[in-house]
Amino acid sequence: MRFRFPTPVRWALASLIDRKALVAIPILALLAGALFGQPLRHIPQSAVFDWRSYHTLHPAVRRASALPRVPAIPTLNSGGFRHSSPDWGPERLRGRGKMKNGDGRDWSVSLGTATFEPIFDFSFEIDPELGYGSLNSADQGGGQFLATAGTVTLTAGAELGTYPLYSGPAAGMNSPSGLFFFDDLLFYLADPTLDDNGLLFTGVNLEINIFGNPTNSPDIYGYLAESGGSYVTSFSGMGNFTLTSDPGSGQTYASKFVFDVTAAPSCINDFVVLGIAANPAPGGQANIVGMNNLYSTQGPSGPPAPFCGTTGPTVMFSYASGSGEVPNFVTLSQDGTQIAYIENLSTGSSYFHVLTIGTTGNNGTSPTDAAVPGQGNNAVDQTVLLSPDGGVTNQSSTNAPFVVYSSYDANDFAYVTTYSAANGGSGYLYKLVNVFNGSAPTIAWSLPIDAMPSTPIFDDVTNQVFFTDSNGGIDYVLDNGTLPLSVVYGPIVGGGSTSPNPLTLDYTNQVVYACFNSNGTNAVVVQAPATNLGSYVSVPVGPATTLYGAPYGVAFNNAWYTGSGTPLLYVAGTDTGTVPTLYGIGFNADGTLNTGGVSMAALAGGPADSSPVTEFYNSSLGVDYLFVGVTNNCIATTEGGGAGCVMSLDITGGFPTVNAATTALPAAGGTTGIIVDNDSTETQASSIYFATKTGASLVKAT
Repeated sequence: MRFRFPTPVRWALASLIDRKALVAIPILALLAGALFGQPLRHIPQSAVFDWRSYHTLHPAVRRASALPRVPAIPTLNSGGFRHSSPDWGPERLRGRGKMKNGDGRDWSVSLGTATFEPIFDFSFEIDPELGYGSLNSADQGGGQFLATAGTVTLTAGAELGTYPLYSGPAAGMNSPSGLFFFDDLLFYLADPTLDDNGLLFTGVNLEINIFGNPTNSPDIYGYLAESGGSYVTSFSGMGNFTLTSDPGSGQTYASKFVFDVTAAPSCINDFVVLGIAANPAPGGQANIVGMNNLYSTQGPSGPPAPFCGTTGPTVMFSYASGSGEVPNFVTLSQDGTQIAYIENLSTGSSYFHVLTIGTTGNNGTSPTDAAVPGQGNNAVDQTVLLSPDGGVTNQSSTNAPFVVYSSYDANDFAYVTTYSAANGGSGYLYKLVNVFNGSAPTIAWSLPIDAMPSTPIFDDVTNQVFFTDSNGGIDYVLDNGTLPLSVVYGPIVGGGSTSPNPLTLDYTNQVVYACFNSNGTNAVVVQAPATNLGSYVSVPVGPATTLYGAPYGVAFNNAWYTGSGTPLLYVAGTDTGTVPTLYGIGFNADGTLNTGGVSMAALAGGPADSSPVTEFYNSSLGVDYLFVGVTNNCIATTEGGGAGCVMSLDITGGFPTVNAATTALPAAGGTTGIIVDNDSTETQASSIYFATKTGASLVKAT
């Protein structure tokens, strides 16, 4: 005879698993021990906090009919288990420290030559010259971006090959030969997209200048190549230069590993890891960095002393992995020993990586003193070329992998997407297996997509893989183990060419939320049932914008999770198309978005981009927080004279007041996505983490 909990107990346990997934397993173990006379013992439970924590959500199960929709614990444990992080041990935060105006950082660590601004792909044809390339950028405001790094690959004409960008200041400067004055400026909202100073690329005894001619026809471009002090190739005439902002728009997130959510923080075992959008070099710039001793400060902290007795964090590992950039978030294994990510090469290809973190030898000492995995250490870096058809089609990817943990067969699997901007945009969706089980990861299958796709999200309730696309659609692939597979294209809810941002999935209620920077008229938030995408609700959140990819995602207040109070959706949209603006959207009685229940408040006093919004409810303080960054003209003018900042908004009582007195910290050039650490009674152990876009620093603030 099998023991079976009574139905009400099963419902309660299911609700507990949904709301407290990471502590559910040890609690269930204790219950079982009490029932069957087994000795009680502590069972460490690890967790990963990353981008998925805010895009795969689990509001509380409040009715028995929703219980079948609660997915398996391993997926909940991936970070999407709850709207905020779990508690450390038996006690919660007693309000020790808070984010304050002024320089309230606990620490800030430079990441070297990294950039977290949009990455642009370009192609050109100035007969007979033909080529393509990729460029990192720094936002100059007003629709201007400065190319800071990148390459051009010439496929036809005189100078065949790949050449690096020669970077210079936005004001321009003379080239090494003195024959060119260049500025490397991109004009993303203008036609032509290059001015007459143009981009400069260099090779051995070679300089290449590609430029526009804004005083004449917008379709006139020039190409000049210099060698030995004289022009060797010169073409100017009717042609084209196409500039495309890649998916992601620089909105990466750090990932946080927690060794044991049922015990005190660990200075050694807890760490933060971040992919870096920079080309790596052995002994030089890293593209993967991890840091521990997180609960520390770099300056006077006053009593009580920080939990970790170090001056700032310690570099745990710093790797030059491959030869390309890691521009989006990384995913950690459940035990924190392995990392999955996508490496993007400027030559137009991409690799999926599974990196086992080294424990012996030299694993790098700083973001600018990187080790190579497997050289002088026991790290293992396994790669898979993301190219179907035997490598015939190479595609870029500034997206991130979505890893699905499986505790049942030790075979974690992942979904990734690649894309090409050529011919109106296209892409591929891949499924990879053997991700975190010690075997070599392999591609199980791939599917072509007729637009540029976003980072995918997997719903293990319906076995659907969701993604948005550059045509403005919400699409999915049903992966139930049956082949062949096909892409199901949803309704076009964006318009024209729109930014493919990843959607947010409400597992419990089986609803998806997607953001588009344009539907032809407005930036919009779209809500749709996961099983009926055509039955969607679209809410305008400001005029359409093509300068930035925002809005990048949604967040919900505590009432939405608990069912107690007035639920609200928050999103950073636009006002006038270029000013980041916070929107609060209510819900109708049937759970659909209320198109008439919208509040708004400017986050900046002028043109700027925003970060994604991040919510965190501190249950001990009873305060619901919303965090958001802006790249410039911060409305909290006490912070850096209205430059870039990160703001902390109190949304406990509903839509917040946002003004010059808003709590904020300076953040040069704005922030990447923001993750929240945890509630903790230990000093410096309840924090937010983000990277600045100017100066490229990883920051922790209490």
